[in-house]
Amino acid sequence: MSRIFYIEINTNKRDELADLLKTHHADVLNKWLQNLRVQSVLKRNGINPIFFIKHFGSRVLDYFIGVLRREKEPGQCPVVMVMLKFFSERCILLDDIYQICSGMKNSVVSILLDNGIVHSDVKFATAVELFDANFSGVIREYNKTMHGEDYTKHCNISNAIPIVENQAILPIDNTLLGEYFAADEDDGEEKILFRTDDADDLLEYVSEVSERLSLAVIHLDKNEVIRIANIFSHASSILLHYSPFLDTLAGSMSELSTALLDHTEEFMETLECCEEGILRLFDAVSSDMDRYIQRFSVESMVMKNSHHIHEPTTLSIRQIITMFAPDQIDAGEIEFF
Repeated sequence: MSRIFYIEINTNKRDELADLLKTHHADVLNKWLQNLRVQSVLKRNGINPIFFIKHFGSRVLDYFIGVLRREKEPGQCPVVMVMLKFFSERCILLDDIYQICSGMKNSVVSILLDNGIVHSDVKFATAVELFDANFSGVIREYNKTMHGEDYTKHCNISNAIPIVENQAILPIDNTLLGEYFAADEDDGEEKILFRTDDADDLLEYVSEVSERLSLAVIHLDKNEVIRIANIFSHASSILLHYSPFLDTLAGSMSELSTALLDHTEEFMETLECCEEGILRLFDAVSSDMDRYIQRFSVESMVMKNSHHIHEPTTLSIRQIITMFAPDQIDAGEIEFF
């Protein structure tokens, strides 16, 4: 009887097993963390065990529970893909990876035994079979990462890793580890990132502002200034979707939009006499926004003193306003709570 078939006929037990592991989630991770062989392997390879359990162990266990509930497909865990890339960049040996993986298996087995699920229990066999199927895929995938490379030369070690031709799980892509870890920088806080649609719209707006300014300079067309005002109004509305984290920046853009609409003629006069200064400030705002969008598409906006990040941009916007409508800054201060 094949492993896959064996797992499938025991689906009625998998939810019970998933519930048990969910309940003892912290216990599994603690046993994995305290495993002396796992600690030794990780430390020998320059990896803090707590760091590993936090960034990889917890998510791998969550995925395994999802597989048990039939919410996830075996061998398709994206966290494992990132973990293997992390390992490959550090040239970790295959036998070390086996020790790490078996550490998780042994931790789960220990929890099962602690809860009276013995070797003869169907749930016990189901867990072991599923672990074996998944981790054999992990080993094969790690072998694949070395295919076509001189691993001895690449890692400056003496024992090359053998290649297994048959592949059972998704190949590792070029996942950026920096993006993966960025999501964990604000522990205990809600993770808030730019939605893809919002990021795309904001990048388009940033690009369009430069184009509209150029047309306004060339044709002395105040309609272009009105279009720029509308762009900043739309951008402000998008930023307010992420309240309160971007309120200050959204408020300054709204002020600029209002100032451009109320003082279009004054802006055109200032643009004619101070073109270089105006364009330099708008370029600074555009550059800042591009960096913010790129950053907060992968990194949470929730951080201590996040408003300080936006101060240079807000200052540039206020400087623009004071160049053609200084009274508006004095009369239109907006506070956000």
